[in-house]
Amino acid sequence: MIKFLFIFTVLLSSLPTSALALQVTFSESAEVSSPFVTLGDIAVFDEETSLSIALASQRIGLAPAAGESMSLDTNTVINNLHLTLSQNSAIHWNGSSSILLRRTGITIGPSEIDSSITAYIESERDNLPQAEYSFVPYDIPLPFVIPTGKLDIEVISAKPGIIGTKRFSLIYKVDGKIANNISVRGNLKAMAPVAVLTQNVQRDTILHPDMVRMEDRDLSSLRTPCTDLREVLGKRIIKSQRSESVLDLSSIDFPPLIQKGQLVKILLNHNELHLTATGISIMNGKQDQVIRVKNTGSQKIIFCKVVAPGLVEVKI
Repeated sequence: MIKFLFIFTVLLSSLPTSALALQVTFSESAEVSSPFVTLGDIAVFDEETSLSIALASQRIGLAPAAGESMSLDTNTVINNLHLTLSQNSAIHWNGSSSILLRRTGITIGPSEIDSSITAYIESERDNLPQAEYSFVPYDIPLPFVIPTGKLDIEVISAKPGIIGTKRFSLIYKVDGKIANNISVRGNLKAMAPVAVLTQNVQRDTILHPDMVRMEDRDLSSLRTPCTDLREVLGKRIIKSQRSESVLDLSSIDFPPLIQKGQLVKILLNHNELHLTATGISIMNGKQDQVIRVKNTGSQKIIFCKVVAPGLVEVKI
């Protein structure tokens, strides 16, 4: 028995060290998605032990920017790891002497940018006039790459209300952090039927149906076009206009919804607060015009916006 143990010990000691060591083999190339590179990203192990699991989790450096590549020298990696490894750690290093490391990412190209702007415009439709909207960039945006993760895109119009804007800003956030932001300049069209004069009209003319027709025009180039003939037919023209010109609502004499001295209902809407009061108009008021109203309770003069016949809203 003693002789057998002696022979086994001699045979074991005669085996090469590499046969007993943990085999770590470096890859020729690797891909990562996180900002850091671990040994497990660039190498494989011949067995799963507590040592191999710990080694695989060791950070060996920063990854390149998303979509970019870099070369890693494996000797440098090994030397840096030896500074923290125990002298008794039996490891045999194999494989490539250099590694081409690439960091994956999300590629954002012109089609993705266009889709984001289109989706934003669609999300704002409830606040926009009924029209066919299209945005054409002056220059095709260059593609770029951002890190992988939970992507959120914020689109901001350079002009409130969108119509007439010449620029959209897009902010890309990955996992809550800004990864990139771009500005896209272009032409936003909003095509919709508007009233166009079929003949020259003079000041003080009463507008009749044969004087106008509905025609598609770009709302972004117009100030206050008429999109509903029912608003203007039978009304008086206060500015002379030429044939084929777009009828502007500022050229129509709209009678006031509220007359001076009229008793009105005052609305106050602020967050969850909703109050009503009674007042007397100090002046005539047209739709959306801000007028002065005397509160019959407090006798104070307040400024209100005309919202309907006999109804005003306090401006806060």
